[in-house]
Amino acid sequence: MGNTIALADDAARRYLVRNSVSTTETERFVDPHHLRTVLAQWATGVVVVTTTRPDREPHGMTASSFTGVALTPPLVSVCLLSSGTTCREIRRNGVFAVNVLGHDHEQIGRRFAESDRAADRFALGDWDAATTGAPVLTDAVAWLDCLVTACHTAGDHTIVLGSVQDAATPRPAAPLIYHDRTFHEGTAR
Repeated sequence: MGNTIALADDAARRYLVRNSVSTTETERFVDPHHLRTVLAQWATGVVVVTTTRPDREPHGMTASSFTGVALTPPLVSVCLLSSGTTCREIRRNGVFAVNVLGHDHEQIGRRFAESDRAADRFALGDWDAATTGAPVLTDAVAWLDCLVTACHTAGDHTIVLGSVQDAATPRPAAPLIYHDRTFHEGTAR
């Protein structure tokens, strides 16, 4: 018990408030490979984040780090590898779409997760351009068309905050779920 109190006191001394943001400073780090294994236990939906390149060609990637942020104003966020092409193109273009995949979109989820740049990722599925020009999957469970409102660096990732300009639910379907590095069919309605 005494050791627990000492650890709590130590953590309290490292707790700081800077510019109204609470932070904890520590020199202890969890091994990234171990952390990936632990985080894989969190089941999440699967989305394809899309935008366009300077040549107006579509670009996108599979992501699982997506969340609704606020209803008023309508805001969502995605977390992207800062050094990745998708993050770079979204920052340059200022627009992106989030396409929520259904249980029958596993092939699309896998295709957009591949690192093979030669593969035409958009050859699978029926794609259309949203108001901002970002590609949306016409039979997605849902899609959101966004303007970038902020980008925040967080370690090796960037949290991209988007203002939702348009949104749709093209069809009701069970979601595609990602858990323990495996795709699963979500529960049907």
